[in-house]
Amino acid sequence: MTVDLPDSLQEAIDRELARLPAGTLGAAVPALSEAYAHGRSSAVADEIAHAAYLAVRMPATYAAMRAVLAHVPSDLLGSVRSLLDLGAGPGTATWAASMACPSLAMATQIDRSRALLDVGARLGAALFDDRTVDLAQRVADVATVREWPAADLVVSAYALAELTPGARAVLVASAWQASSHALVLVEPGTPAGFQHILDARTALVAAGARFIAPCPHEGPCPMRTGPRTDDWCHFAVRVQRTRRHRQLKGGSLGYEDEKFAYLVATRRPVPDNRDARVLRHPRIEKGRIQLTLCTPEGAERVVVKRRDAAWRAARKASWGDAWSTAPEDDQS
Repeated sequence: MTVDLPDSLQEAIDRELARLPAGTLGAAVPALSEAYAHGRSSAVADEIAHAAYLAVRMPATYAAMRAVLAHVPSDLLGSVRSLLDLGAGPGTATWAASMACPSLAMATQIDRSRALLDVGARLGAALFDDRTVDLAQRVADVATVREWPAADLVVSAYALAELTPGARAVLVASAWQASSHALVLVEPGTPAGFQHILDARTALVAAGARFIAPCPHEGPCPMRTGPRTDDWCHFAVRVQRTRRHRQLKGGSLGYEDEKFAYLVATRRPVPDNRDARVLRHPRIEKGRIQLTLCTPEGAERVVVKRRDAAWRAARKASWGDAWSTAPEDDQS
């Protein structure tokens, strides 16, 4: 999957970046990228750091959120009228959700930085130019507040890594309490990011949550109960780079791959026989395709041969896709 920023959002970002003299982002971008890669606090604390985030991290975070929401049923997304974005920063997750939720009418952004919320307000004015979406903002610390206004969809993107373990637990509990339909958590696709998602998963199971994606069950995570407990569950989305993005990152390719870990929890009923999840790039060999799957029974390796009814589905399968528990039903 490849994701581009909407033109209106990219143009608004370009206007924000034009506020600073050329060349001021050179030192801020590497430090910001390294902090995200190693699960440390990103310290987006001043105007230059804000601009660096907009230039190189917002496209990646937006793409990860769009990739995650692509795994949420369209009927659920279509029922979302209110959104709560916890640790919103400049509203990256809000903008991604607004593109996925056609009936969205109200979005509330929470962040401890008034300056970042102000950036988000300017971006939202451009993005919602042709839509009626009421945008509310509140300066607050998601690490300490234990109750938020209810919303159909609650999202938190790349926020858990910024917090202490105790504060992460507060955020997960308060986010779940506020969610009427679903809760979406997204973190970097690193071992640390996965651990934060896994801890949240444990707490949500205890709270009675059911999972839409990526987990096809609420049982023990096979990444922590199988033969390789050093493995971690993560996925990737391709992000198109602008010319400025390539220059700031010192890259020559027109794209980069953003790796992320995520969880979508819901209060709605979900079937017990949910689709499995493809955990790795399918291994393609002559006359056979090997899939590593997360299933309700745990992690499994499935070999699909050319003569099998599931062959066509296996050829189309990609890392992160759902895999039907009865793929032969999908052939046509």
